[in-house]
Amino acid sequence: MAIDQGCQGNVASFDSAATLWYAPLRAMSEPMPLEALAVAVRTAFGARARVVAAEPLAGDASTRRYVRLRLADDASPPTVVAMLFGSDRLPLGSEEIGGEVGGDELPFVNVGRYLAEHALPVPRVHHRTDTFLLLEDIGDTTLFAAARADTARVSALFGAAVDLVVALQVAGARQPAPGCYAFRQRFDGRLARWELEHFVEHGIETRHGQRLPAAERAALLTALAPLAEPFERATPVLAHRDFHAWNLHVHDGRLRLIDFQDALLAPDAYDVASLLTDRTTAELVPPALETSLLERFVRGRAAAGVPVEPGFSERYRRCALQRALKVIGRFYFLERVKGKPGYLAYLPAVYGVARRLLRAEPALASVLPELVRWVPELGEEPRA
Repeated sequence: MAIDQGCQGNVASFDSAATLWYAPLRAMSEPMPLEALAVAVRTAFGARARVVAAEPLAGDASTRRYVRLRLADDASPPTVVAMLFGSDRLPLGSEEIGGEVGGDELPFVNVGRYLAEHALPVPRVHHRTDTFLLLEDIGDTTLFAAARADTARVSALFGAAVDLVVALQVAGARQPAPGCYAFRQRFDGRLARWELEHFVEHGIETRHGQRLPAAERAALLTALAPLAEPFERATPVLAHRDFHAWNLHVHDGRLRLIDFQDALLAPDAYDVASLLTDRTTAELVPPALETSLLERFVRGRAAAGVPVEPGFSERYRRCALQRALKVIGRFYFLERVKGKPGYLAYLPAVYGVARRLLRAEPALASVLPELVRWVPELGEEPRA
């Protein structure tokens, strides 16, 4: 059977390429809405547009799946990407924040519209249905991959990413929009503490297969409480929430932003901490460059007329460490609880980030031995 029955004259020629569709797609866990995708392509680009091949793309920790569709029509782009929703579609709000943020629009569409209206480089939505979106194809080259392939461009690429954080925060400060879901939810102290509990529950308890004694658990969380302070005290700004070198693509000579559906209001240091301290970023961004990029961020905010508040260095360290601990717990949760293999392989690099940041945070000196007791990788760096 031909996939795109809307162009009957092309059925015979397409049949010979049918394996381009079916062979890689058999491995996907849910049926592919082939006919619906073909109809959507014609609706978006005209009756002559047809799909000739599809390639599954790498997914993420959600139930979303991605497929690159190759098209045959001079009037359409050569490729588009279909974002396929899982059985629960896209959630209408982050479960840890408290469910729906209002309205029945997909957060990816709602937040993406605000970002596009303010000249932030997000993929265009070509077509939407209740089960999938057709998106502009921005390629496969992440910021991390581009920087690793050409180390002479590391400073320029990460500098452009820092400038993008500044642009996001300035847009949010100057033109807040109550209709955008990102302005209806906040990464506050409650959520920061929830993520620290997530670290204890999964980074320690799930890992070791035992619940900590109640008093010991409470004491550990109390000792980690300083990491939630930036989320309570700092004036919140518009934040992506997962702004790192794998959620930025380099396409046609500029950075493009993805995975922004969980954007919210957060401390000014959070996105830049995510960018500069995520996983193996230290392979490309040594301490001297990290310092230079932080100075660039502060200068950029000041030049835009929205200078950062005092205490930025401490906020940066604490946001980065809070995030590193959250990630440790999250990766154990994804692999051990959700059954998604591969996440624990990322942990050595995350432990390295947390080790460095723990030793730069005097307020946590007393809790370090207890942390190392349960998470020995947070102790001395292992010798090669």
